[in-house]
Amino acid sequence: MKSWAVASVLMLCISGAQAKGAFDDGQDAIEYRQAAFGLIKENFADMAAMLKKKKPMDKQVFIERAQHLALLAPIPFNGFHVRGADDGSTDALPEIWTHRSEFDAIANKFQQATTALAVASKEDDLKALGKAFGAVGKNCKGCHDQFKAE
Repeated sequence: MKSWAVASVLMLCISGAQAKGAFDDGQDAIEYRQAAFGLIKENFADMAAMLKKKKPMDKQVFIERAQHLALLAPIPFNGFHVRGADDGSTDALPEIWTHRSEFDAIANKFQQATTALAVASKEDDLKALGKAFGAVGKNCKGCHDQFKAE
């Protein structure tokens, strides 16, 4: 995805993320969070391909992807705080709403991990970069294991 397209989507998402009541209904919130998670997945997958040497490492692109990931990380979670966001076409499990504090704690850890990855991406320490990337993946998996139907 071109940087200008990512920037445009980020600006739209960020402006929408600031107004939790901006959703028309639960399905609108579901679509919003799914779109944000899709962008998270694309950025994460591109970095994974570089780290696994499936594509050439481009440090500048990696830094951009890590920064995008850190910006995107909090955005989808607004889509879980809307009435009806647990109904409709979603893989979100009911445990999100019955174990809300645990879900929110995992979401917070994910956001912290993406911030740490953005910082590590600017350093020349491949070991630290791998560790920070692994922490993001671990947080994704932990949330999916508990709160997403696969």
